[in-house]
Amino acid sequence: MPGRADHLADAAIEVLGAYGLRQLTHRAVDAAAGLPAGSTSNYFRTRDALLSAVVARMSGLDRSDWRQLTESFVPREVADLAEVLGALVRQATGPGRNRALARYALCLEAVRRPDLQRELRQGNAEIVGWAAPWLRQIGSAEPDRDCRLMLDYLDGLMFHQLAFGDPDFDPVPGIRLVLGRLVAR
Repeated sequence: MPGRADHLADAAIEVLGAYGLRQLTHRAVDAAAGLPAGSTSNYFRTRDALLSAVVARMSGLDRSDWRQLTESFVPREVADLAEVLGALVRQATGPGRNRALARYALCLEAVRRPDLQRELRQGNAEIVGWAAPWLRQIGSAEPDRDCRLMLDYLDGLMFHQLAFGDPDFDPVPGIRLVLGRLVAR
């Protein structure tokens, strides 16, 4: 069970994803967390501290999700990996929508904040470290590079779905095509 700081960071992620960066205030997080006014500022004195806590919490959640997935799944071919990545995209653009929107808001903020950029970049590097062996497993000659390219494609795919919401969205065919071309090189 998460502690109070994690509970507040989770509430901040929800506020950020649902309402955007401008609405991310200590008071909004208190309300989303169902806690008395002032609770968030007791843990995160400044807005910068709150943003750093959000990045740290999201990175921790991502680490946990990716670690669990990479420990339980070994792809045998492109189609296997495409299905799993498709499920991740559907999760991120469906039930995990607020977390994905929060991540994109943080990425935009990181353009102006090198400290956030460093934290986000480190989290991305860890995901490449966990996921690149999947690319190697299905035949990639350059799994680190191909993994980064695949993650960039997935980011674009998720962004497009979050922004434009195609009701018939099926990410798997495109993922299968991109993976197939990466591996075939």
